[in-house]
Amino acid sequence: MKRKKHNTALLSLLIALTLIGCATKAPKQSPDSNALSPSAVSENDTSVTNVKERGLCFSIAQEYIDKGVTLESASENAKGYKNIGIFYYSPTSIALLNEVNSMDSKTLTQELAMEYLDKIWSSSRCLMEVVMVETSQYESRSADGAKPEDFTYFTPAEVLGTNDGYTYILSIPDLDDGALNDAEAADYHACKEYMQTVRDNLTFIPVESGSEMPSFTTKDINGTEVDSTIFAEKKLTVVNVWGTFCGPCIEEMPELAEWAKEMGDDVQLIGIVGDINGENDTQHIELAQTIAQKANVEFTNLIPNDDFSGFMSNIIGFPTTFFVDQTGAIVGEPIVGANVKGCKKFVETYFAEHESS
Repeated sequence: MKRKKHNTALLSLLIALTLIGCATKAPKQSPDSNALSPSAVSENDTSVTNVKERGLCFSIAQEYIDKGVTLESASENAKGYKNIGIFYYSPTSIALLNEVNSMDSKTLTQELAMEYLDKIWSSSRCLMEVVMVETSQYESRSADGAKPEDFTYFTPAEVLGTNDGYTYILSIPDLDDGALNDAEAADYHACKEYMQTVRDNLTFIPVESGSEMPSFTTKDINGTEVDSTIFAEKKLTVVNVWGTFCGPCIEEMPELAEWAKEMGDDVQLIGIVGDINGENDTQHIELAQTIAQKANVEFTNLIPNDDFSGFMSNIIGFPTTFFVDQTGAIVGEPIVGANVKGCKKFVETYFAEHESS
């Protein structure tokens, strides 16, 4: 069975722009990337996809994938809750996405990205959002009067069930046709109706929240070789993934530089410059060097080579900050967007919990 492939990750990145400030260009990502991979398998012309970090198994018929139904990568919604969504991407939205993806970082300004976002958002529709909330938190908020739609970005919403300590809330939003043409609107309504079948076939699987940084050997922007043993040097490493085109990334750089100098002996900060396309991309390397120098950055900034390809494909927006322990395991949830205060709070909480345990 051959899947119809869309550049859905880029739409997630553009959506992230409206929520947190800056989209990624995703230079290493093919226009044919497919959010159903790599955990999707084909069964009787149906893609069965385990999303382990969300504890869910989705079954989506090829007929509807061909129409434009796409399961997105796990993320967080605008309210800060872990979620995963299914979208309808029309041919118009795919054409717009391909236009954006063909632009270089100088052409794709934040203003232009916002213009494209408006057009893309109007020619694509959310079909389903599933949010997972820690059951203790859900029960506490419910006791104070919170309703299911208080946790989802879209409405209406209902409780789907509980699994592995989480309460799941599902929304199949009732949206208008936006800028869809007649043929696209017909496909959208068929796909929306099909979401009831997807809902009925949703199954729970164990939640796997942990993941690891890739094993790598690369260079930093100053030409020094660095490998993944860098994480073993400290109890915790703050990994800031940023881009040279990203305004919020650049604006927070001086604050990150100052924080890095103030960190104690057990924690360090490193950067990954996500829009550098390998060691031969001198244009972006020099730009990253200039940005770092102006911000008085002394911490290491890595060039993401092919060793990072899988890791970078999951980045939904710049900046994104990860927290990595001495074994290379990612701990906690990534922070998407410029939020140094939130990063500092995580580090403080992490050490407080581990010192007391």
